Amino acid sequence: MSSRAGMLPCMPRIALEAGDDHVQALAHEKDPFRAVLELVWNGLDADADHVNVTLERNDHDGIDGVVVTDDGVGIAPEAIESAFRWIGNSWKRATRRTPGKHRPIHGRYGQGRLRAWALGTAIEWETVADSTDTKRYRTKVRGEVTDRNHLEPSDPRETTDPTGTVFRAAGRDDIDRLGTEQAEEFLSIALAPHLMAHEKIEVVYDGTRLNPARNVVGDTGYHDVSWTYGGKVHQARVRVIEWTKAERNFLHLCDGDGVPIEDTEAPHATGFRYSAYVLWEGMAEHPGEWLLARLDADSIVGGLVVVVEGFIEAHFETRRAEKRREVVQTWVDNDTYPYAGQPASDEEAIERAAFDVVATSIQRHIPKTKKQQKLALGLLRQSLQQTPSDVGELLDQFLGLPAEERAELDRLLKRTSLSRLISATTSVTNRLEFLRALELMVFEPEAQHLVKEREHLHKILESELWVFGEQYNQMLSERGLTAALDRHLEVLGEGRSDKDAVRRLDGTAGRMDLLLSAAATEYDRNRHLVVELKAPAVVVDIAEGDQIDSYAAAVAGDPRFADTNTEWDFWLVTGEMSPRLRQRASQKDRPRGLLFEPDIPGAPHAKVRVWVRTWAEIIEDAKRRLSYFQDQLDHDPSFDEARDYLRRNHSDVIPEGLLADDGAA
Repeated sequence: MSSRAGMLPCMPRIALEAGDDHVQALAHEKDPFRAVLELVWNGLDADADHVNVTLERNDHDGIDGVVVTDDGVGIAPEAIESAFRWIGNSWKRATRRTPGKHRPIHGRYGQGRLRAWALGTAIEWETVADSTDTKRYRTKVRGEVTDRNHLEPSDPRETTDPTGTVFRAAGRDDIDRLGTEQAEEFLSIALAPHLMAHEKIEVVYDGTRLNPARNVVGDTGYHDVSWTYGGKVHQARVRVIEWTKAERNFLHLCDGDGVPIEDTEAPHATGFRYSAYVLWEGMAEHPGEWLLARLDADSIVGGLVVVVEGFIEAHFETRRAEKRREVVQTWVDNDTYPYAGQPASDEEAIERAAFDVVATSIQRHIPKTKKQQKLALGLLRQSLQQTPSDVGELLDQFLGLPAEERAELDRLLKRTSLSRLISATTSVTNRLEFLRALELMVFEPEAQHLVKEREHLHKILESELWVFGEQYNQMLSERGLTAALDRHLEVLGEGRSDKDAVRRLDGTAGRMDLLLSAAATEYDRNRHLVVELKAPAVVVDIAEGDQIDSYAAAVAGDPRFADTNTEWDFWLVTGEMSPRLRQRASQKDRPRGLLFEPDIPGAPHAKVRVWVRTWAEIIEDAKRRLSYFQDQLDHDPSFDEARDYLRRNHSDVIPEGLLADDGAA
C-alpha cells in the first residue's frame, strides 16, 4: 500500500495466536479489579508519572464503562503488532527497567492486555508515541468480545499531541464493584511499595489519588530471610506492611526489583490486616508455581513460602505482645483492669498473663463505657480462674462474638500454654480447697451431724473420685453385686449367658455405694475398687466390717468373677471406728487396715481384699499427692475458701447450714 502525506502505510489486521477459549480463560473476566491494576501497571511500565482511572456511570449511577489514561511514552506504530499479537514473549522480558526513567518493569508475560476483556465487551487503546522516523503518531487498536482472537489497529496518523495512552472499555453491566471502597483499597495496597518508593508517581482512581501511606499503621521495612534448596542457600527479603483497613491479607511474591510475579492470600493474623512483599531474584523464573508450593514444601518456591510464613508468624507474635501491653495499660489507666499492683505470687503472674492473652484477643468487643468495661473484664477474670474451658461460651453470650472470632478464641484457649497452665493450677487449687471442705464435713462436730451419707457425702464424692486415687474412673454407683459382675465382664470383653444374680452367703443381693475401676490395665491386671461410705458421725463397728466382708466373700466365691488377672479392693470408709474394729484392722503380719483377704484353694479366683480406712488417712494420702503443687502455689485454703468451693461446685447437694459463715470453722 502506498503511503500518504502525514501517514505511515496501513497496518495489517492482528490475529492473537491462541484459541478463543484460551484467551477467555487468561482474561479472568470475573476479576475487574486485577484488570484495572494491569492497565495501571501498563502505564507505569511506559514511564508514566500520571495514571487516571475514570469510571463512567449511566443515568442509574451504574458503572458501564472504564477509561484509563496515562502520560507515558505510548506504543510506537512499529511496536503495535508485537505488543498485541503474542500471548507471552512480551518485549518486557528482555529488560528489567523502563528505557527512560529506569523504573522496575511489571508486565513480562504478555497477558496483561487480555484482562481488559473483564472491563468491557468493546475495548480500545488509543496511543500516541514517537516513531523511529522521528515523527509522532496516534494509533488506535479495537476489539469486540464476539471475536476475542482479533484486534483491529487503525492506520497511524501523525500528531503533535503529548505522548500517552488512553484505554476505553464499555458494554459490561457487571462491573459495579469497581465503584466500591474495596476496589480503591485493592489498588492502593497492590501498588503500595511502588508508589511509596516513587513519590512523583500519581495514580488517581475515580477522582481520588491513591495514597497507601495514609493507610499504613506499621511497616517492617525489608528483612533478609534464607532457605536451603538443592544444596544451595537462597536469599530473599520480606517486608510486612500493616493496614488500618484492608479487606484481605495479601502475599506478593516479587522479583528482586519488587515487581509482583504472584499475588495470593496471606496467612491469617488475628487482629491485623496486612500485606507481605517478598523480593527474590529467582521468582521471575517461577511464575505459576505458587499453588504447587502449597502442596510441596520441598520445592524451591515451597521452601521460600515456608520461611516467609515463619517470618510473618514471628512478626505478628511480637506485634500481638506489643498491642497487649498497650491495651492493658489503657485498662490500667482507666481503672478497669481487674488486677491491682504487682503480682503477689508466680501463680498470679501466670494468671495475669493468661488473662491478658485472652482479653486482648477480643478487646474490640469489650464495652467502651467504664462501668460495663470493668464488669466484662471482671467476669472474664473470674471465669478464667474457675473454668477456663467455659470462657469462650461465656464471652459469646456476653459479647456476641462473630463466628470467626469465636473459633479463633476457642483455638487460643485450647492451644496457648498459658491457658493450659492456668487450667492446671486452677485444678490443683480446687482440689486443695475441696480437701479442706472435706475436713470441714467429716471432722467438725457441728458439720458432722449435718452431712448425711447418701444424701450429701455420696453425691459430692461421685464428682470428686480423685480423692481415692488418680487411677480410678467411676463405673457404678449404688448398684448391686450383679451389676458389678456385668461391668466386670464388660471390662474383660466378655458376656454371660446365665441371668442368675450374685448373692451374698445369706442369699441377699446387697448394695454397694461406689464401684470404681482402674482407667487402664496395669501390667495385664485389672483393678476394681468398691467403696462403702459411712456418714461422718457414724462410729463403725464389727457389724459394718462383716457387711463389707460379705460383699468380698460373694465376689471371691462366685466362679463368674474367677479371673486371676483381676484385683478387688473393698474399702469401708469412716470417720471413726470402734475399739473392736480397730483391733481387727491392726493384726500382726498384716498391712494396717486390712480386714479380710480370703483364699479359696484349688481354683483360680480373683484376688480380693477388704480394708477399713478413715477419712483422716484418705485426706492425708490425697494431700501428700498434692504437696509438691501446694508448695509451688503457696496455697493453703481457709475454711471460708472451702465453703466458697462448695458453693461453686456442690451447692445443690450440701446441707444449707454448712454454708453459713458462722458455722464450724
